Amino acid sequence: MKLSVAPAQRFAKMRAHTATHLLHAELARIFPDTKQAWSLVDSDLLRFDFYADRLLTQEEIAKVEKRVNQIIYMSCDVKIEEMKIEDAWKLWAKMFFEEKYWDVVRVVQVFNRELPEEMKQDDNEEYFSSRWEKLSIELCWGTHVSNTKDIWAFTIISQEAVASGIKRLTALTWPRVIEKINDYSWLLSNLTNLLEVKSYSQLPEKAQKLLKDYWELKSQVESLETKAINSFLESWEKKNNNDFDVIMKVPVDMNFKTLCNQAKTIFVDKNVLLATENWNFILFTKNGNSAKALAQKLGLKWWGNDQQIQGRDTNVVGLL
Repeated sequence: MKLSVAPAQRFAKMRAHTATHLLHAELARIFPDTKQAWSLVDSDLLRFDFYADRLLTQEEIAKVEKRVNQIIYMSCDVKIEEMKIEDAWKLWAKMFFEEKYWDVVRVVQVFNRELPEEMKQDDNEEYFSSRWEKLSIELCWGTHVSNTKDIWAFTIISQEAVASGIKRLTALTWPRVIEKINDYSWLLSNLTNLLEVKSYSQLPEKAQKLLKDYWELKSQVESLETKAINSFLESWEKKNNNDFDVIMKVPVDMNFKTLCNQAKTIFVDKNVLLATENWNFILFTKNGNSAKALAQKLGLKWWGNDQQIQGRDTNVVGLL
């Protein structure tokens, strides 16, 4: 039997794996005490779970992306060597699950000969430069690129909390970064046409205007709906019996939340039943009366509290 490795898939996982190490190093700049909880390396895709008490801000995500891409563009060497675990400790290599390591371990280091001025002047420079020229150093038995330039590009596409104290970042490397850019370009192009603007830069202003118009119209519609419901409650046919001061059959498409709020304002200190022909109902009572007890007496299925209940029950039609 002959085994073979698919080169395209192997290189795609090498890119994602080395990018995972760079991401881990950058996260340690934001969360100095963090460490890896779990990771997945796939073809130009990675998921990295790490210990942290909060999610990253959008500014922090942008900064991590920028710095990882800077390291990629600097064409940093990736050195892999086996050494005694004591020597790895001396190099301050990241280690996890210490009790599982052998006497000889495999160390992956990302080197750079000189940092750009922009990175030297960045905050928390002490962490970044105190490892001499080593940008990342971890114990790892996985496959990696030989130089960071082979990753080509890196972007974070999502973050989430997966457990108490554990956060997850999902990221892409080349060529999936290009696929993401193409998807966003297609989306922006469609939005530009849909919103009838000439350029992408006009989209935020147009979106703000549309949102403003939407909320103004929504407010007007709600005001008109409230007036219509008030008019209905005041003028529509009503019944009563020994249990209810007001019984009304209401249209099935009426906003029940607004209906209930306005009915409480109009029918003060009364036992009220509002119901539709498809069995939905709201029942509320005057002070001193129990809505739950009244529903139980009538054999209605309900949920709510002692002042107000609602539900759906065929028995309510007989009361209309």
